[in-house]
Amino acid sequence: MRLRPFRQALAWVLLALTPACQEEGQAPRVQLVTTACAGVPPLENVTWLLLRVTGEGLREPIERVTLVDVRPEDVPPVPPGPGRVLEVRGYTGEPFFSGQVVSVGRSALFEMPAEGGPAEPVRVILRRVETWVPVEDAQRPGECLRLTEPRAGHTATLLKDGRVLLAGGFRVDGSGNTETLASLEVLDPGARTLSFLPDTGGGAARRAFHTATLMPGGGVLLAGGEVSSAGVTAPLRTAGVWEPSTQGFQGFELAWARSRHGAASDSGGRVLLAGGVGEAGALVPEPEGVEPQALRGFPVPQPLPRLGASVSAVQEGQRVAVIGGSDGNALAAEVLTFAFDGATFVPASTGARLRQPRRNAAVASFAGQRLLVVGGYGLAEAPEINGDALPASEVIDWSTPVPRVSEGPSLVARGDVCAEALSGGRVFVAGGRRQEPVGFKLVSSGLVEQVVPTVSETSAVLGQTPLASARYLHTCTALPDGSVLVTGGLDDSQGSPVINESALLFVPVPRD
Repeated sequence: MRLRPFRQALAWVLLALTPACQEEGQAPRVQLVTTACAGVPPLENVTWLLLRVTGEGLREPIERVTLVDVRPEDVPPVPPGPGRVLEVRGYTGEPFFSGQVVSVGRSALFEMPAEGGPAEPVRVILRRVETWVPVEDAQRPGECLRLTEPRAGHTATLLKDGRVLLAGGFRVDGSGNTETLASLEVLDPGARTLSFLPDTGGGAARRAFHTATLMPGGGVLLAGGEVSSAGVTAPLRTAGVWEPSTQGFQGFELAWARSRHGAASDSGGRVLLAGGVGEAGALVPEPEGVEPQALRGFPVPQPLPRLGASVSAVQEGQRVAVIGGSDGNALAAEVLTFAFDGATFVPASTGARLRQPRRNAAVASFAGQRLLVVGGYGLAEAPEINGDALPASEVIDWSTPVPRVSEGPSLVARGDVCAEALSGGRVFVAGGRRQEPVGFKLVSSGLVEQVVPTVSETSAVLGQTPLASARYLHTCTALPDGSVLVTGGLDDSQGSPVINESALLFVPVPRD
């Protein structure tokens, strides 16, 4: 078969609606974005495309193979219904034979009407796989988006519409002092835009080392944190809810000032704040519950002074688990859970214990009702004193009445990593701090690994393309299109600390 020539200068292809209605439905119009602001273009060396439709009520994916210079009739008909996704994969040869996937893009969810097609074209942004890709600026093709303010110690929250809210954090001034940021930024990876919100009013967003929790209604709870000014750091007793529709912030007071704590929401939208450091550097003695919709906190009378604990919703949000952490003298091995009883969060011992007690670990959902606990430090004191970064991970299986803890795969020894769940039960792990071979000083790392479930209990670990600059105190966010967004962070691997201003995407190779 003769290949149709690929039009190199074409930035995107707008495919017209297929005129003939077929039994399976009609083909939507498709906007295929194939430009890149840096790195290898998505269609370089690509000769074939695989168009793949999935969605509600479709037992099997609808697939069609086409040459790279795609025509309107190459788009497969899509049956009517909600929750449709169009995925486009670029191959260097024929799919299902010798071809290799080198670029992938997925649309946002769209609904296919009974007649005609969606009012707007279905947009698919094609990006290279297994590499780091900056987000291109839609307003300035060929240029990459960068954060308006370099930031570390911030939060990144995936909103219900696919945008990402970046809140607070800190930067380093010319004298090497940290300065807390009062700004928000909203990054839209699908639209390739970045909106800078300098102040939500009264400096309500001015905080670092806080927590950000998505509410069922779409708002984001920002709780606690700290502010630094003239070399003095103070924990915050304030919290507030940011609403995407109004970009407004409604604040309220917490019972405890706390920073560097953990937080997670249960299925009812109630948030548990656990651990952290408070006034005069003392550990906060008790957790606290928050009802964001009512803009109030409520007491949780349970001693739990911990720093570096991981907090996560488990068992479909019926419980919130507190895993690991340190009270300054000893590491906690017992895994606790909290459930709301109508008035407050009530603690319960699960009977499960970590095989390796740790602090400053990351947790992520892992192949079903399991939770992967990754990295961290194996000593109770602050990591800067003696990091003791851990190479081991462990898996907590919540599918049984008593959670079962088993050994996980070995990774490169790091603490303060970020970990995000991917499709197929995989877990993406990036950045953090490692120990230098000489002197064992902790320095930021750019290493990236992917944990892949296998038949064995230990699973497999794949090394991935490292970040161009090392970092910790960064964020990782799994996006609806299957990619992972990494923003900001601090790089001290070359000596003086540098705060990063990049927004990078990593697109894993599909495994189905």
